[in-house]
Amino acid sequence: MLFKNDTNYFKFLLPVALFTAVACHTTPPPAEKKPVSILTMQAPGIHYTSYQGDMGARKSITLPDSSVVILNSNTLLLVPDNYGQEKRQVLLDGDAWFTVTAAPTVFTVVADKLTAEVLGTSFRMRCFTSQQGATVHLLTGKIKVSKSYHSETDNQPEILERGNMILANKEIDLMEKETYNPQDAESWLADSLQLTNAQGLLMWRTLEDWYGVEITVQGDASKTTPVTKLFVKATLQQVLDALGKEQGFSYKTDGNKVEIKF
Repeated sequence: MLFKNDTNYFKFLLPVALFTAVACHTTPPPAEKKPVSILTMQAPGIHYTSYQGDMGARKSITLPDSSVVILNSNTLLLVPDNYGQEKRQVLLDGDAWFTVTAAPTVFTVVADKLTAEVLGTSFRMRCFTSQQGATVHLLTGKIKVSKSYHSETDNQPEILERGNMILANKEIDLMEKETYNPQDAESWLADSLQLTNAQGLLMWRTLEDWYGVEITVQGDASKTTPVTKLFVKATLQQVLDALGKEQGFSYKTDGNKVEIKF
């Protein structure tokens, strides 16, 4: 993974599979929990402008206060028309980097699982409504991160400084403060993807994290070889084209989902 010195990464980002044996086949299955759309988090009577990240690429936008947001693949950002008048608040569904201009007014990012509050700092938040896991990585300044929902066990926020991160999983109601290497965040910000002896699950998870997509692999991938390669400002399509030619696979995309076929 991009932030690979956190050994518990997958424990939080991957939902917990829970299987229950039932004796009676007539018992109806429990209702599926649907993710909360950030559209329901909009303030009544306020118009929002939506910004959408492209598939497999990044998009940079500048907010009215000169703060810059880099949207990763298939990321949705909602900005209210009254942004900056009384508060600086945006809604996020996806993966984005925020470089926030310092101001007396608190800057707030609200997603379905996490809420981040800052005055002026730079950080990355990844929080897709379609996924149970979420992360925040702070690069500069300080940030307060809390759960966006009421927890039955812990509603205390965490204060992050450089080198701190948050790992969260709503399904198991956990939010933990961890550490990571800030150089990894600087590489992501510079859009400089370095694969070093990457192979199999590690390579696919690295690409998932880097581009904000979900990858599934079909067929026999046992003949793949370790990859050491640097991609600078490359789209996901460019990376997959290069790797597919080298490793012998084809791929197709559908929204933020990628299917690799050997």
